[in-house]
Amino acid sequence: MTAFAHVNGHPAIAIAVHVPGVGPWWADVTLEGDPDLSGAVTIGIGELSLEGTVDPGHSGTHGLQRRMRVVAGAGAWGSLLRARSYHNDAQVRARTVVEDAAREAGETLGDFAPAAERIGVDYVRQAGPASRALEDVIGGVPWWVGYDGVTRVTSRASVAADPAAYQVLEHVPGDRVVVLAVDDPRAVVIGSVLSQGLDEPQTVRELVLEVAPISVRVRAWCGGVDGARGRIAGALRGIVRLVRDEKLFGLWRYRVVRVIGTAEDPDGERLELQAVRRDAGLPDLLAVDMWPGIAGAHSKPALGAEVLVEFVEGDRRLPIVAHFGGRTAPGYVPQRLVLSASSAVVIGSHDADDAPSLASKSNELFDSIAAALDAFCTPLPVANDGGAALQTAVRAVWPGRASGAIPPGPPTPAADVGSTKVVIE
Repeated sequence: MTAFAHVNGHPAIAIAVHVPGVGPWWADVTLEGDPDLSGAVTIGIGELSLEGTVDPGHSGTHGLQRRMRVVAGAGAWGSLLRARSYHNDAQVRARTVVEDAAREAGETLGDFAPAAERIGVDYVRQAGPASRALEDVIGGVPWWVGYDGVTRVTSRASVAADPAAYQVLEHVPGDRVVVLAVDDPRAVVIGSVLSQGLDEPQTVRELVLEVAPISVRVRAWCGGVDGARGRIAGALRGIVRLVRDEKLFGLWRYRVVRVIGTAEDPDGERLELQAVRRDAGLPDLLAVDMWPGIAGAHSKPALGAEVLVEFVEGDRRLPIVAHFGGRTAPGYVPQRLVLSASSAVVIGSHDADDAPSLASKSNELFDSIAAALDAFCTPLPVANDGGAALQTAVRAVWPGRASGAIPPGPPTPAADVGSTKVVIE
């Protein structure tokens, strides 16, 4: 006859199953004797079955007992994956990234409902834990591994627990902890709403299922919100956030909603910006200076253009527009671009022969100017046409333009003559 609590049929003296709101469950097990157990195993607690994998780093024997830890599923979301790059002009699917991570780690993926189906044209997976790639693309949606060993990305349902299936033994309101006695370990799970014997309903966010020879207890934590990481993980993240948030580093995407100009500078010195991602936790910004990183450069960006904002030395008092979007970004072409230099602006290399060639329209313009001057500057003015004085003046300022002094065709412009769209002030 199989014991009430066992691992692969081997009787267990005690089992403590830790079930967080996010991530895999794990079980610390004490077995009678010294059975040789490794790899995938099944934990049985009454009618409840849990599929997991023995963690060899947390297993061993003492006396006539074996203590071991079993982690949900393949126990491999903490395994290290190699770096990998994704690109799709139609945008990379979140499922593709997670399925690859699960397959490489050896985990099984079930229900999948991320915050967004597609995450962008590019995604770069750093080398590191498989769980990091998973969490990075699901957009804050809770992920967890069920008792069946299958990983799911979705919120857990909140369902009222059967009042007849549990008895409240202890309630610590300050710690939001409720201790329950249960006969069926399936009676209370994450998302169960407890009301019997309590002043107000409590929703289970994290639990420990404790199995002893004569009892089954559930120690439930009912604080936080859906998808919370639990008390310890939440506290550790709070400490890290406190240290990290002293300075604000990184580049943040913003959208131009207004260019703020002045009488002296109608092109605008500063920008009014709207945050692209609200979940980044940053507000819209007013009157931000532009520091594009190129000496002498200034632009009047198009409305709706995306820019990158950073904070100088991580100081929240010093936001600047540090970068403008590339060709694939919204509003890539500015309304106006100014390049200033005290002596010269060189387009191309230092060698004039490498300067950009003129467009055909520029040559046509020179042709028309030359033809008009040729027609005007004839050897002798027409009698009584009223143009003699003007012709004399033109010859005075441009002596070589008289017919025969220079070739009658249009002049060939130098290679470094600018385009008709380049204004030199």
